[in-house]
Amino acid sequence: MHPSAESALDLISTPRPPAKLLDASREAWDEHGYPLTYACFMALVAFADKYGDQGADDEAGVAVIPRPPSEVIILAGRRRGEEALDMLNSLFTRVREADRARTQELAPGPSLEDLDKNYKGNASYLMAYIVGSGVEALVEEGQDAERVLESVAQFLEELSG
Repeated sequence: MHPSAESALDLISTPRPPAKLLDASREAWDEHGYPLTYACFMALVAFADKYGDQGADDEAGVAVIPRPPSEVIILAGRRRGEEALDMLNSLFTRVREADRARTQELAPGPSLEDLDKNYKGNASYLMAYIVGSGVEALVEEGQDAERVLESVAQFLEELSG
């Protein structure tokens, strides 16, 4: 597995308070840069594909990103945290729409490179928090966390190969 994918998996799977996750995400981003953002985004996509909630009836089949608590977003900066989350949601939605349409073309909007350039480790932090808290929610529902994480790890391994 690529070192940035290993770091993304560590951010997702190691339980830490949000402030420690933010610090770890920024450190990992300083080490890996864009490949970490890419790995975190792909982990988010893989997790949402397999375990995500479905949207409203008019969005049937579209996985949605759960909104982190305000205190988690604020750690990334009150305004910047919201902006990063909005950009992430836009990108995620456009990726899912392109996937449903079976096209490589994304609707106009910010790219993953834009998200990375503008928000660096903060973007990785939000993605790691979303997937990590999603894993925790599945555990609370009685699912095996190791199996869920193995599924994400397998996807990242295939992506790295």
